[in-house]
Order: sequence, then C-alpha cells, then structure tokens
Amino acid sequence: MLKKIKDYDLLEHLYECSTICILDDFFSIVFSNKNFNTLIGYNENELDGSSLLQITHHDQSNSIYNFLIETLEKGDTWKGELQFTHKKSQLVWLDTVIKPITSHSKQVRYLASFIDISHQKQLIDNVKQRAHRQCLIAILGQISLNNIPIQDLIEQTLSVACGSLNKNIGIILEIKDHDKSAIVRAGYNTNYIISEKTIISIKSDNVLNHTIHSSQPIHCDDLANEKRFIIPNEVLKENSTSGIFFLIGDKKSPFGIFILLSNQSKTLNIDETYFLQSICNIIAESNNRQLMEKNIRHERELLRSYLDVAEVVFFVVDTNKNIILVNHHAAKISGYTQEEIKGTNFIEILIPETHKKTSIINFNNKINKINVTNEMETNTHTYGNVTPIITKQKTMRYIRWRSSSLLDENENVEYILYAGEDITEILKHELEEKNLQKLLYQAQKTEAIGLLAGSIAHDFNNILASILGFSELALEKTEDSNKKLIKYLNKIKDSGIKGRNIIDQMQHLNLQEDTPNNTILLPSLLKSTLQILHSTLPSSINIQSDITNSMPAVKINAPKFNQMIMHLLSNSNTALNGQGIIKISMNINKIHNQNCTSCGEPINDKYVVLTIHDNGPGIDKALLNNIFSSDKKEFNSGLEFVSNISHEKQGHLVISNKKLHINDKNEGACIELLFKIINYESENEQHDKNSIDFSKIHHKHIMIVDDESTVASYMGELFNSAGFLSHVFSDPVQAYNEFEMNPEKFDLIISDLTMPAITGDILASKMLKINPELPFIICTGYEDLLSKEKVNDLQIQALFKKPVDSAELLHTVV
Repeated sequence: MLKKIKDYDLLEHLYECSTICILDDFFSIVFSNKNFNTLIGYNENELDGSSLLQITHHDQSNSIYNFLIETLEKGDTWKGELQFTHKKSQLVWLDTVIKPITSHSKQVRYLASFIDISHQKQLIDNVKQRAHRQCLIAILGQISLNNIPIQDLIEQTLSVACGSLNKNIGIILEIKDHDKSAIVRAGYNTNYIISEKTIISIKSDNVLNHTIHSSQPIHCDDLANEKRFIIPNEVLKENSTSGIFFLIGDKKSPFGIFILLSNQSKTLNIDETYFLQSICNIIAESNNRQLMEKNIRHERELLRSYLDVAEVVFFVVDTNKNIILVNHHAAKISGYTQEEIKGTNFIEILIPETHKKTSIINFNNKINKINVTNEMETNTHTYGNVTPIITKQKTMRYIRWRSSSLLDENENVEYILYAGEDITEILKHELEEKNLQKLLYQAQKTEAIGLLAGSIAHDFNNILASILGFSELALEKTEDSNKKLIKYLNKIKDSGIKGRNIIDQMQHLNLQEDTPNNTILLPSLLKSTLQILHSTLPSSINIQSDITNSMPAVKINAPKFNQMIMHLLSNSNTALNGQGIIKISMNINKIHNQNCTSCGEPINDKYVVLTIHDNGPGIDKALLNNIFSSDKKEFNSGLEFVSNISHEKQGHLVISNKKLHINDKNEGACIELLFKIINYESENEQHDKNSIDFSKIHHKHIMIVDDESTVASYMGELFNSAGFLSHVFSDPVQAYNEFEMNPEKFDLIISDLTMPAITGDILASKMLKINPELPFIICTGYEDLLSKEKVNDLQIQALFKKPVDSAELLHTVV
C-alpha cells in the first residue's frame, strides 16, 4: 500500500497522525514517533533501546506477552490491548497492532501502531464500579430490613464503604448532647480512635459542626494545614493527609457523621457521592426505624399497664370472634381470669342468647366495614349503647360499649377493639329512683334519597289521583258522539297512568340495604323493573317476556330483587356481546330431583320460578360445575350476590346450558331463580271473617277525608255519580267532629293515611271505637307506613294505593 503512495507530503501527514514505533528482533524500540512519546511521557532518547515489554504495566498478564511473542515469531500480525505505565505513573490503555516488516522475504523489524483507549476503559471501569456499588447498597438495605442490630449494621457499612472507595481509615460518629459532642460508634483501621469510647467535641469552628449544617460532603485535601475550620485532634492523630466528612441523616435531626481518611487526596465523583449518600441513608433510616419500634414496644407496655389499672372493660377480638387480649378489669367483671377467657369466642361466652343474633350481624358488618348505627351494641339506652354480658357466675352485667377497628396493610379489618364501662350499678340505682321504669328508645335513620322519593311519590300521587279521577269522570259525562273530546280525555288518562307507573318504579327501585323482606307479588314488581332496565340495554338485544300474572306471594327484599335482575341482565348482555335474545319468564313449577347449583341441596317442592335465558355461547362447562367454588370467585361476583339473596328466604338457584330455541347454534345460559311460596291460608280465612258486604251500603252516606282538596273533591264526584251521598272533608279534625256528633249518619269512611293533625290510621281507630261495625277504607301513597298486621288490628276493610283506580274502588264498594 505504501509503495503505491507517491505523494511524500501525504506520507508525512500520515506519519504525523499515527502513533507508532519500530521494534527489533528482541522487541526493543529502535524508533518511536512524537505521538507515541507524548502518549507515555518519555522522549525518543529515553525510549531508544528499551524493550516494549519493559514499559508496559507490571499487572499485565504474562499469557498476553507469551501469545504476542508466539504470534509475531510465526510471522503473523498480533492485535490486542496493552496497558502501559506513563512516566508519571498513571496507566495508559492502548489498542495495539504489531506487524512483522519483511525485506526480501526476511523478517527484519516489527511495526507497532497504537490507538489510545484509556478513556473508554475508564468509562467501562466506572460502569462496573457503579454496578458493584449498587449491589452493595441493595445488600446493605436488605440487611437493615432484617432488624440487624444497629451496631452491626454500622460496622458492616463502614467496612464496605472503605473497601469500595479505597480509603485507608473510616470512622462513624453518633451525635449526642444536642449536637455538642459525638461518640465513635465504629472505626475501620484506626490507631488512636476507639469504638464506643472516644468522644469528640463539636464546636462552632470545627469541621464536625460545618458538616452538620452542610448538605454536601466536606473535602479536606490537607488536614494538617486546613484553613477553613479546625480539624479535631482525635482525627489528626490518625496521621492521614486528606479526609471526607459526610452527614448521616438530615440536618434537622442528624444521626451522625461519616469520616473517610486517606493519604491520597481525591475528590469523590458523582457516583461515589451517591454511593456514600445511600449507605448513610440506610444507617439513618434503620436507626429511625429501630427507635420507632422501640418506642412502639414501650407504648404497648405502657398501654397494657394503663389498661390493667383503668376501670374500663377492654377486649381485643380477631375476625373469628376470638378474644386475644383482655385487661384485668374486664376479666374481673366477667368473673374469669385473663388466662381463662383468652382464646374463647367473645359472643358465645359473654353475650346473652337474646342479643347474640344482633351482635353477630353487627360484628360481621364491622368486619366488612359496613356502617351501622350501633356497632357491636344492640341496645340504645339513655346512657348510650348498652349490651349486657353474662358472667361466669351467670349474672348479668350491663356494659356501655364503644368499638373501633384495627386494619392491616391491605386496609382489611384485622381486629376489633371493644371498650366499655360497667353501668350495672348506675342502672340499678336509676331503676330504683324511677320505680323500675325502662327508658329505651330506638333511633331510626332514613336515607335522604328515600325521604325525598317518598315525599315526591306522595305529593305526585295526590296530583295524579286528581288528574286520573277527574278525567274518568269527564269521560263518563261526555257524549259518545264527541269522539275528539273522548280522545283528548283518554290521552290525559293514559299520561296519568304512565305517571303512576313511574312513581311505582321510583318506590320499587329505592335501593336501600335495610329495606325489610316484604310479602310481594313478583309479576308487578318484575314488570316495573323491566320497564326501567329495558332502556339500559342496546336496541339490538331482543327482550322477550312471558310472565304469568296470577302468582302467589313470596317473601323478598324488593330493592335487592331489582339488583338481582340488573346483575343477570348485565351478564346476559355481556355474553351476547350486545346482540341476541333474552327471554324472561315467570311461572309456578313443581321441582323434582334437582340440586341447587350454589348450595348443592336437593330440591323437591313447588316454587315461583323466574327464568332468564339467553341464546349466547353459554357458560364454559369446566366452570359451570364449580362456579361457586372459592377459586372461581373472580367469575361469579354477580352470581354470588344473586345466590345469597335467593337463599335468604329458603330459595334456590339452578344454572344450566340449554338452547333457547331448537334451531339455535349456541347452548345459551339458563338461570332459574326459585322463590318459596308463602302460605296465605290463615290470613285469607281471617280476612273472610272480617269482610263486610259493601253492597248493603249502596245509596247511603259516605264520608271522604283527604287533606288534598282536589283528591277529596274527585272522590266525592265519583261516588255521587254512582248514587251515593258523599260528604267531603279536607280537614280530618273537622271530619272527626262531624262524625262524633252523628256517628250513625255515615255508612262508610274513605280516608287518606298521611294528613296533618290526625293521620288516617288514628282517625280509623277513633271512629271505630265509637262505631266498631263501621266499614273503613284507607288510601295511601305510602304502603310501607301501614303493615298488614296493623290493618287487621284496626279492622280496616280495604287498603288502596294512590292514585286509586276509580273502577276498582267503585267495584269494591258497590
């Protein structure tokens, strides 16, 4: 290649840009250019005749030299990395190529060319150092989390730091006496300083005080001649030339000072500073954590002592209701020793049978973090929440309770703390003072939305009663020939009926958990639910219904029933991917030789059966057989709720895959809800005994009482048109006074329930005391305010829900 280059200027430039030398047969340097000489710090005369191997670093492996020599002696070119020692002792890494030079096929010299790779090597070494130090930080951090004694951690950390940072001596000080002095907690290779004994004063002008107030490490290149601040004599006696001082912890509450001493002055780079900062943080955090744990242990012992001397009944109960902690006073009150009562079931051993059921419900609510008015307590007393306990001697002690929950790291309830005051003697004295009169009251809380919905329903029902009633009266008075007016009146009536349905739906969908399980006719409830839910499903879902109206009543919580239907329709919609058929049917079936999918019990009885069947892909067969097992809960959260509600009143749940129609490709999911039928025979018999023939009072006097004057007027017109003599009152007090003066005048009373001054049930009670044989009908928009038991007790003959259907009311009376 060189022979082809004829431009000598170009050859000269090539020579000036290269780093080369020429070696003889013994690898002695016979020529080196200026670049090579500059790179390793020698001039040409100093290198002339020196062996190349003599100026390489002594740590270089002999195997490299052997391989180099063998390669060159074979006449081959050697390539590799060589480490040279600079004249000033620093290390230089060179990427080296040595090629034999031949003349007339005879090897006469070796040409060596070099490229400086010291910078790249330094970068690689820095990366390795950084990785190594990160591992050390991780190991020390893990060790600190294992509750290793702080002294052991300090000693290990000091040793690791000195080894990693190449420091001869290391010292860790702990600051004492409000930053006035520091004690040596650990020393590495120290000659004068002794761990746990040497104490160094912290003065305003010495380096320790400056370190406490500095967020950066302080470097001292010449400890003996430091001008900025005073170096403590204890440090100077270690005979080191340079030092680094680093704060352990934060400036507000420092733990101590980390000191590194060396005979070589070297400032820490960013990686080394980060490493030192990290291990200082590990020491500070571990110390803080152990101090905190020590304080917690002390507080626990202090609390235990307080509990034992306090006149407070105190129990700690786990989620299985087992007592894990009881104080001395509680044990004394209960009649047991602390050892006897620990580990026993809190409710089984202490709570009376009359209170156990409520206590268990409230306990479970507490575990599940459900807000309840009274937490563990079952009775609201003048003195607060009071629940009795049974002592070992079978006597009753009355305790005023307060409770609180302890949560684990996942925010789940782990323990419940019960604290109480024994008020037995107070109650005894109070009962004696007040002639053993019990002062009990029960607080009832109604959700704001429930009150609002009920208020709207009541007011709107009165409006609808007037609209529907007067529209029906107008229809009766309108000539058949006036078809346009009849059409308009029917439109008004139809709108009123729609409004009535909306009010029914508002009442049915009041999703309150504490709504009682009522006796309900499911068809009307289901239809109203489907009317609202139909709009929530896409139009591509075809809802088919086959609901038998003549159904016996069942016991169920209406809001929870609506939630069940929501869950099941949502599941079907998801399975159908927004397109398909959902068939909803309800009938009475006699079930033979089937098992409940949820509880597994055999089913052999007659039930009201609600079926929701879709033509989707069905439920995976592997999942279907054990869908309610504990490891499949992620798939059945909705079905779990449906199953629980079904079983509340001895119902069941049957899940299967079957085709909705014979020609369907898919075996759709079929879910059957079985509701136990309520026996109404005794109630019907009682109703028959109390029933009265209303036909006997045709063309007689009817009193109509409703505080809403338009509703009262409509009813008066309705009965007047039917041939009765109506007496309309919008003031119940005036109506009662009129009745009291002439009770024999009236043959039937029709009254609203919720009225000012006197409610309908009270009016009925007063009037029936005067005339027990008087037929009495109540109309109300609040069905839940008057129970069936109260209707029977008052001997009320009929109960109508507002807005009243005129034809149904007339049919009942006539």
